[in-house]
Amino acid sequence: MAANSDLGAVVVVGGCGYLGSNLVKMLQAESTCTAIHVISRKPNQNLYPDVTYHAGDISDAQQVADLFNKINPRVVFHVASPKDVAPEPLLHRTNVNGTRNLLKVARETESTCAFIYTGSDSAFEQMPGVKQTEEISKLYTERSKGANPYAKTKAIADAEVQAANTPPTLTTAVKACEAHILAAKRILEGRLTGGQAFFISDGVSLPYFDFVRKLHAGAGHPVAPDQIKIVPLWLVVGIAQLAEWLYWAFTFNTKFPELRSRRIRYLAGGCQWDISKAKEQLGYEPVADQDAVLKKVAQAESIRLGIKK
Repeated sequence: MAANSDLGAVVVVGGCGYLGSNLVKMLQAESTCTAIHVISRKPNQNLYPDVTYHAGDISDAQQVADLFNKINPRVVFHVASPKDVAPEPLLHRTNVNGTRNLLKVARETESTCAFIYTGSDSAFEQMPGVKQTEEISKLYTERSKGANPYAKTKAIADAEVQAANTPPTLTTAVKACEAHILAAKRILEGRLTGGQAFFISDGVSLPYFDFVRKLHAGAGHPVAPDQIKIVPLWLVVGIAQLAEWLYWAFTFNTKFPELRSRRIRYLAGGCQWDISKAKEQLGYEPVADQDAVLKKVAQAESIRLGIKK
């Protein structure tokens, strides 16, 4: 009989994406993980050997039920979500309806004990200059004004995952890759009270564009201080809004630019998290050297994207 802390058979929903595929890779190194299953709409990228891939749409309740009956997972890792610039109907269908379907089926599946969901910093009301803890942070709601569809749908799903905590039937936790596994183990060991969210970061607070420049430098493209040009926020937002209008007019709302005004406004606000709770309750430790890790990530991504060999 498996020990309480054994992960057993797990399912990674959205396991072909960037975060999901890295979680799958980490799970392969877990000795108590007996089987890894991935549910993805199109399981055709970021594939690993000895992993079972299932094509499925989580917004279809029957598909979810059929897959869980086949997999019988002990742990569910839900990391699936469309991009933040996706159309609102798709965001609601996946982030809200899909999460509800997964929670319902997980509660009804006898083997499933733990449900770990990937939240998003954009799901919280911004508090510029405040280091947020899980206790003071506030999720957006359906009625929140000024929040974009991605933020709202992620926030709704976040709240519903926490509310779905019904031990011993199902214990839930929210938030990202090493922390997913730590949370699952603590739940299975009975050492974590479910229905909680945990802020996860590398423990180093940086302005967004400073962080981006570190990534560029790690990939071999450093930016000298005299090359940095500052453009007024209102001008960038205006350009983004113009691009959105042009896309709307010439593609009949079927295509969308990557540079969106809501993304720019979000970056202007920023956020800072306190990860003390994750350290204390999950045993999470951020990276010791952020610069070294960012360089490693930048080089690996350059190879993955075909920029370098």
